Amino acid sequence: MRRFFLLLFVVLLAGVAWWAYPLLQPLLRFGAMPRPLEGPLTVLVLGVAPEYKYYHQRAPEDFRGLSDVNLLVRFDPQAKRIAVLSIPRDVYVRIPGYGWYILNHANKFGGPELAKEVVRDLTGLEIDGYVALSVEAIREGIDALGGLEVCVEKPMQYKDTAARLEIDLQPGCQHLNGAQAEGFLRFRHDALGDIGRIQRQQAFFNALKEQLLTPAGLLRLPQAIARVEPHIRTDLSREQMASLMFFAAQQPQMVSLLTPGRFGRGWEVDQAELSRLIQRYFDQAEAPLQASLEDLRGRQVAVLYPAAQEQAALELRSRLRELGLRVLLREVETTPPQSVVLANGEAGLAQALAEALGLPYRVSGEAALYADLTVRLGTDPVSFQ
Repeated sequence: MRRFFLLLFVVLLAGVAWWAYPLLQPLLRFGAMPRPLEGPLTVLVLGVAPEYKYYHQRAPEDFRGLSDVNLLVRFDPQAKRIAVLSIPRDVYVRIPGYGWYILNHANKFGGPELAKEVVRDLTGLEIDGYVALSVEAIREGIDALGGLEVCVEKPMQYKDTAARLEIDLQPGCQHLNGAQAEGFLRFRHDALGDIGRIQRQQAFFNALKEQLLTPAGLLRLPQAIARVEPHIRTDLSREQMASLMFFAAQQPQMVSLLTPGRFGRGWEVDQAELSRLIQRYFDQAEAPLQASLEDLRGRQVAVLYPAAQEQAALELRSRLRELGLRVLLREVETTPPQSVVLANGEAGLAQALAEALGLPYRVSGEAALYADLTVRLGTDPVSFQ
């Protein structure tokens, strides 16, 4: 019997070693003893586009290309929350030493340090560090996870021979490999341009978070980290990296936000609304404001629904009007399996509406533009009679 337990222990130890082995190189580079995150940490995450040496040849990665993804991320242990603010690349900003350009040029002109300075000037927030990722990080990471289930809401076709980028996705919820995921995240050739791309990115990262928390996701996580690590550059210390990983393992609440604004000369930021979001989720990290059904009156809500859910959408419109809301119906090609209430920052209103409808809610920039709230009907059976 003792031999049996000894053999079982050896087998389990070998299994743990096999699971953890891919983490060896990342641990040597970034590893430190796990430790609690003592206070809030604000990090600028840059998704850097590749540069080209010749027409068909990528230059060696130096993380100094255009930053087509710009995320300001606050890790807050007091609020037990990760807040992610997506800043469109087409926001015009003053870049010190260069004049007025769209935001994505800051990294190209002066690297992540200049990008940090420009985002600090835009938001008024001190930034503790940066993480820059190349597009290969997406391909490698998603392939290592075995792909990702994502709902593609419209046909996406685009081909760039020089960039070796070919996007060919059809509407529907489907399993994407790394190359397809890159195309999904980079596509912006539609009416919403970069804003539509940001909304897809937020939906993608929500799906990624959900998959990582599954047993299969946790099993593949070390391999994914090992595959992504060569395509990342950061100025965070080992101790900071260890604290962030420890904090993320505690499964904090996550909210994703789109920088408020409207189309104009690029994406014109609504500074007053941005200040409110910053104060609520980044600066003082206030608790979400509570709201009642009375607070919903007069608000505008967009209802996104597939053709198969038209009857449910009409029932929902009647229910929303009873609550005093102004309603805009919009048919879409593809929706996720589960219905949800969305809001770009107004957590209290989203919660109040969700409770009235018996639906979950999420704070996310996926919400329809220019509406106070969004209800996205999925393929799940719902009734609002």
